[in-house]
Amino acid sequence: MSEGAATVAGRPGRSLFVPEVRLSKLGRTARGREPATVLEDVHFDVVQTEVTRVNTGAGQFAITLNNWYDTLPADRRGGEQPAGRSEPRANGRPLMPRFKYNDFQRLGFGDRVRIDLRYWPPDPAVGVRQTAPDAGWVPMISGAVTDMRFTFSPNEGARLVVAGEEDLTPLKARNPRRVRYQGRSERDIVRDVLQRAGYEVPLADAPLAWPDFATDASRALHEEHQEGQSYLEYLQKFADRMDFEAFVEFTDLADPNGGIAFHFEPARSRIPPDATLREVYVLERERNLLDFTPTIKVVEQHTSVVVQGRHRVRSRATRIRREAHADILADELPYDAGRGDRRPTVGPDWRRRLYGDNQQIESNQTNLDDERAQTLAEAKLRRKAREFLTIQGTTIGLPLLRPGRYVEIRGMRPPFDGFYYVTQTVHTHGEAGLGTRFTARRPGMPFPPYGEV
Repeated sequence: MSEGAATVAGRPGRSLFVPEVRLSKLGRTARGREPATVLEDVHFDVVQTEVTRVNTGAGQFAITLNNWYDTLPADRRGGEQPAGRSEPRANGRPLMPRFKYNDFQRLGFGDRVRIDLRYWPPDPAVGVRQTAPDAGWVPMISGAVTDMRFTFSPNEGARLVVAGEEDLTPLKARNPRRVRYQGRSERDIVRDVLQRAGYEVPLADAPLAWPDFATDASRALHEEHQEGQSYLEYLQKFADRMDFEAFVEFTDLADPNGGIAFHFEPARSRIPPDATLREVYVLERERNLLDFTPTIKVVEQHTSVVVQGRHRVRSRATRIRREAHADILADELPYDAGRGDRRPTVGPDWRRRLYGDNQQIESNQTNLDDERAQTLAEAKLRRKAREFLTIQGTTIGLPLLRPGRYVEIRGMRPPFDGFYYVTQTVHTHGEAGLGTRFTARRPGMPFPPYGEV
């Protein structure tokens, strides 16, 4: 994965300018393309915007607004008021106190909003497919307003924090009645759950293939979606068993109005970084990596996982027993030999070398056959191995740094240099400009010695 200087210079986010935030209101339901109404009047009052994205599950957002009309007499003298500054009046005077958002007219509960970020003028490497007025804007999150927190303080004045979550909210509704599935594959069940939830967001194609058993009705399960269990909780059960991620992402990060898609697919950490590294940010100490906090957990690692139970077909008295070992983790440990990186040693092998074996046995599992048991064992081994090395860091504002992608850390020396899978990003725009905090993971690292003097 080595690369020349020209390729490094071409990676996303190399040219940084003035950061901007844009708020837009969307329709009540997400479906297809979503032309938005830009909330120009609200932009006057934005104090801070924070967007949290995750590799699986729902992201969140929080918008801090000034909640006070700040017009001057000159602004109100004759004619129409500037956009967003017209306020309730009586007898020619503003009503007191002059709170702006208390009536929920501009932003209310259930309103769907979209937050976009960009640097202006836009980086040509990012905005080549965009045209004004969307040049350079990167869509960060869309979703419904769920919470509001008002503050009336002598120090900060009147402020409002508008909070919400990504467009998975409809899937958090509770299933009104029990639904039984017979002769339906996991993929068919997922599609039916989305339909029953009235979730109109299109289901995206998966870059990695589903397991064969999950798409074959002849090997289908007997399943039940219990009354009172949310649609998302039910989907998460399948995700946990098959090592899947469930998330929402924009269909085109170069087109803010392009709409969103729902992804239910094998964990993206198993997809190696693109050979061109065009979508891999390099974060370097004393350049754009502002802080870096790694955590290593060795003793709790599973050196192998055994899953056992009865066959899913009751007429068969077969006992199922399948085992997963650390060699399956190779697809989650990319490294760059061209930069002198050594092959990482997986977390389970660290545990074996330092403390001995630690086999995890999962007994009395249900809905099994040989393939499903093997998939479950591998999912459990991967989940624990991903806790081996986790990092948290802060960098300059990078709107295109997203969960589900790899980031490359440099300048920290072994064992920390290399590729990490990003699981969470927090993008903040405010008085300090635009910044990005991130969390990432790697299920292994080179074993010492490192050849350092």
